Amino acid sequence: MRAPFLLFPLFIFCGLLNAQTVKIEYAGDPLPDKDRRNIEEFISYEVDFYTQFGLPDTLTLQLHVFEDRKKAMEYLESVDIHLSLPFKASGIYSPKLQKAIILGREKGQERSLAIIYHELSHHFVRQILGRFPPSWLNEGLSEYFEHCKVTKKGLRHTFTEYEQGRIRTMYMLGEIDLSAFMNSGRGKFMKRQATDEQYSYILAHALVTFWIEKVPRDTMKKLIVSLQNKNDSSTVSERIDSVYPGGFLKFEKDFEAAYK
Repeated sequence: MRAPFLLFPLFIFCGLLNAQTVKIEYAGDPLPDKDRRNIEEFISYEVDFYTQFGLPDTLTLQLHVFEDRKKAMEYLESVDIHLSLPFKASGIYSPKLQKAIILGREKGQERSLAIIYHELSHHFVRQILGRFPPSWLNEGLSEYFEHCKVTKKGLRHTFTEYEQGRIRTMYMLGEIDLSAFMNSGRGKFMKRQATDEQYSYILAHALVTFWIEKVPRDTMKKLIVSLQNKNDSSTVSERIDSVYPGGFLKFEKDFEAAYK
């Protein structure tokens, strides 16, 4: 059965966030006012982070929320989006629609908000890096913000004990080849994610956490600027080699020391 888009009410919030004009369009099942306030406050932090990499001054974010997963899948079919989704996927970002879609809120309010922050991050990444950003960076940034909460002191990020242990196990088993992982396309990235205990998402989360929290901000900016240059055919590892102090080998050693 097809679920017509017009069956779902539309809510629009438009405001100024850190000198950016951001329009958030809410579609689907209504969100409580508290959730919308939380989303808008959190988005201000995401906008502040991505602005340093050349985020456009005016943005429109589309968020389509479903309470029920079955209705969400019917909607995807109605707009001709046929995806092979991981079984546990709770949300997607559609480059075709430029829309974050939440595939049910059965896991609760807090979890669904984290998924919203994850999916909206994909929109920001594509604004600064185009249609095909490196998978580790795209998903790693989304995982980073998914694991953040707003506190009185600002945004607080958590890299969980399970994730830390998983990275140590990867190193112990000799499973980490950073060059191959960071140069790989989305197909290999998602295949490894589906078959190896969240390998790809956890490693991507660890890498982005390292770049944000351990690497000088100017170095990360240089990497993003390099990735924005579509005339450069260098691999990701070659770009890191050119911007990271000491080159890619030093980066590998520093990352391993941070987590092993």
